[in-house]
Amino acid sequence: MPVRAFHSRLFMLPGRVAVSLLMICAFYGASLSAAEVYGLYDAESPVAGSGAAERNSAIRDAFGKVLVKLTGDSRIAARKSLAADLGNASRYVQQYRYQALPAAGSGEQADRLLQVSFDKIETDRLLHSRGLPIWNANRPSVLLWVGEERQGKRRLLNPDIDTDVRLALDQVAAERGLPLLLPLMDLEDQGQMQVADIWGNFENNIRAASRRYAPDLILTGRLSRVDKNLWRGYWRLYYGDSQRNWNNEADSRKALTIDALQNTADSLADRFAPLKEERSLSTVRLRVAGIDSLSDYAAVLELLASQNSLERVVVSSV
Repeated sequence: MPVRAFHSRLFMLPGRVAVSLLMICAFYGASLSAAEVYGLYDAESPVAGSGAAERNSAIRDAFGKVLVKLTGDSRIAARKSLAADLGNASRYVQQYRYQALPAAGSGEQADRLLQVSFDKIETDRLLHSRGLPIWNANRPSVLLWVGEERQGKRRLLNPDIDTDVRLALDQVAAERGLPLLLPLMDLEDQGQMQVADIWGNFENNIRAASRRYAPDLILTGRLSRVDKNLWRGYWRLYYGDSQRNWNNEADSRKALTIDALQNTADSLADRFAPLKEERSLSTVRLRVAGIDSLSDYAAVLELLASQNSLERVVVSSV
């Protein structure tokens, strides 16, 4: 389910002195406010014991999860070019700690999680050296509305009631570094959004009900139970004035929603952190006004240099 296009937005600043810049962009931009994602360099992995072998295996798994969040590529750990780097994941560790989890039953040994933080500078250097993109921490937020139908009855899913789905979605969002918004389903939501709006794809009603959350994108899903072991999902992603639709099938409603969110994360990563061979380069002229000092000038260049979506910035005139 590829998301085809977003549109960039440039800002004009008032003032007396202006710098004109030519930027070679490897991005599809976005008229999105975006949300900052934290913990991109942190991950956790289950571990059976505290020995070196078990710990190194868990660190490798955690490093793979961090690379997925940073690059947006859900298949990053399978890349042959990174096999040796994953094997040496311990060299990128900044700190780690164990967390004991309650035992599943009496007499059973408690499970453990290894929580690992990786060094940002070294990890970024690794990805740059391998020619892989880094999706920065400012990412578009996604608001999710889901309705389900079973035995001829329809209802909107409520995060406080449908906790199995909510917990699964929270986990996927954390693993992919995706800012996920779930509706409160309070009296205001219940008055604004009806399950019929989802089934009828009533865009105006959906956007109106979503406005209080100020999302960058809106994802809606219609889940229908076909039989005991088959569910079908019908999804629509609203972004800007455009939308995309796709369908999926699974053996549970939880699996449908997980797949839809993974699909959405893949699509956004393709646009905001594309591989070099997949990038569509374009040149954008940006005029920045209000620069009154050398420090202002340096700050603008520093800001632009921090944007992973820019390949090169050239000063055209001052």
